[in-house]
Amino acid sequence: MTDSATDSSRTIRIELFLRKRVSADTVEVLRETVDRSRRLKEQDGNVDVHVETWSSTLPAIESLGDSERSVTLTVDAFQDWADREGYTLRPAFERRETPSRLGHDPVTEIRVPVVCVAVYVNDDLTYVAPCSDGDRTYSVDQCLAALERDETAPFFARGDPHVSSRDWSGDCVENAVQESE
Repeated sequence: MTDSATDSSRTIRIELFLRKRVSADTVEVLRETVDRSRRLKEQDGNVDVHVETWSSTLPAIESLGDSERSVTLTVDAFQDWADREGYTLRPAFERRETPSRLGHDPVTEIRVPVVCVAVYVNDDLTYVAPCSDGDRTYSVDQCLAALERDETAPFFARGDPHVSSRDWSGDCVENAVQESE
């Protein structure tokens, strides 16, 4: 864990990703999550917050576009982090084959969670939520709670008294309100 009293030169960037299509009830919960993230910036001048909307995508279609930032590349970077650190992005992120109705080859679809947070310390990706260690799923809420405690490595040991009992189901694709995109 990093203590700001001992390392005031660090910079923290919080990237919050919100799924574009959600239910009306979910919008207010997402607004609270964004406000909570922005309060971290107000409390610490070394914190930058960036909020972006995204949606599930077909990498084959996305690769045809001219956009510099893509959902596919972002999710791939998150997956590289998870592989390196011994975590999985499942079940929150899902890749599945979408069959063709015209008899063509199926294409892969990347499904994204309702909300996701990526934490960078000095430009190094240090955490993605939601994620799982195989035994436990770590939520965006838990990640933000750790950052509020000035912990920049929000990995939780079993039995950690700081782990919130609130686990917002929007972190996970199959638990979230399913809406067509």
